[in-house]
Amino acid sequence: MEINYFNNIINIRDKHNNTVIPKENCSIQKISSIYSNTKQPIFKLVIDGKPISRNNTYVVTYICQTCNIDKAITLNLYMRKVNKEKVHCDTCKNNDDDKCKAQSEFMKQHVHTILAGEYIKSTSVKSHMVDERIELSIQDWEKEDDDFKENYYLCHLTVDDFERIRNKIVSINQKKYTNVDEWDYFPTYRVYNQTRYTPMLIHKVEKCVEKPLYIEFTCENCDSLFIHRDIETIKNRHKLLCQTCSLTNKTFRLRNKILKNGTTVMWQSIPERRFIEWCEEHQIDIKNGPKIAYHFKEKEHTYRVDFELPQQRLLIEIKDNHCWHAQQVASGKFTAKENAAKEWSDTHHYTYHVIFPKTLQKYKDSILTSL
Repeated sequence: MEINYFNNIINIRDKHNNTVIPKENCSIQKISSIYSNTKQPIFKLVIDGKPISRNNTYVVTYICQTCNIDKAITLNLYMRKVNKEKVHCDTCKNNDDDKCKAQSEFMKQHVHTILAGEYIKSTSVKSHMVDERIELSIQDWEKEDDDFKENYYLCHLTVDDFERIRNKIVSINQKKYTNVDEWDYFPTYRVYNQTRYTPMLIHKVEKCVEKPLYIEFTCENCDSLFIHRDIETIKNRHKLLCQTCSLTNKTFRLRNKILKNGTTVMWQSIPERRFIEWCEEHQIDIKNGPKIAYHFKEKEHTYRVDFELPQQRLLIEIKDNHCWHAQQVASGKFTAKENAAKEWSDTHHYTYHVIFPKTLQKYKDSILTSL
């Protein structure tokens, strides 16, 4: 079999330096890798007597055994074709009349559920295999020593960890599935590579498994949506924050100030804290401002206004001339925030003000005058 696949190769090229490898220096051989768990030999390309690993930069140009069209694919894809004894290229495979008809009928039947993120691939035929794998995973995990289990959970989520963040997950696998309640989290699914175990999501009804990748979350601070490629990224995070809020929180950490009346007001900068203290000193009721939705660059965001003075019907945003604010002004993002806040203020009969440290004292005087 490998002879046919090798003879159909036109050339092998290194895409990094565009060098063509002489075919007479190459061969396809069945080799068992020393790092393999199964020790089953597979076909590999050998160049100058050295088997080529999957970490390579080679491109193979070959003649399809079915349609005789010249095709160019990566070496990894070509060797996968050899090991699976595939004789069709993408062109002749996708031009197959029966496949096109079946795909058309499938899309007509399921297009609405696919677009809505509600389609679940039926695996009823293999559901018993998933149950067997789960049982095997449990048995093998029980045999592991305590050090291995402890180290594994240092970087992977436990069931309790996942349940804590479940209500913050909007979708998984690039919006493929949007109803996370239909899935159970299984942290130690047995796999046969060097990792030995990996977390999986298991559908409660269909008994299919999905690797939790490209998870979309809701930011706990601003309610905007953001995506992490791996769920392990949020291991040990106390709060799930988007990139903007995470960066802001590291630079200007949110803090709480408990007022004499028992209420709590959040602040980030020294001018904000001093303004809270000034309001409390002059017996002016103060609380954190509302969260206002706004659109910027075709995405929906949430703007949390710093403070609200309900008795004076004022919304107050205290800003300093730091680089983050300057960037938002330059990009137009802060203008979008201002417009949304002004619209909210008009609807609720409030007045919205943006105050800088240099004008803060003057603004305080105007509030005292109005009392």
